[in-house]
Amino acid sequence: MLNEELYEELEHEFTKCRVDEEVEDVLLELAEALADMGITGRQLSVKEQAGHAKLVAYGICEDGEDGEEPGVYIKTLTINGKEFEIEDYFL
Repeated sequence: MLNEELYEELEHEFTKCRVDEEVEDVLLELAEALADMGITGRQLSVKEQAGHAKLVAYGICEDGEDGEEPGVYIKTLTINGKEFEIEDYFL
């Protein structure tokens, strides 16, 4: 999952932007939104608002194997124009 330094940076940014949700919850919501698009194999983006933060996640959905749910790889998360490299799988 996320390294501690990146997690703390995101947590600080969320606090600054008055986002009441936990970092993991926001990332999972964004991953689910990417998966709900149903498009696999190419980079997608999803935009959401949380607190005073405009969030944009860029990621790739991959086909699930043997009837499993698709995997979602989030490359970056932008919070009010400030980009963070996530580079991790969710879902």
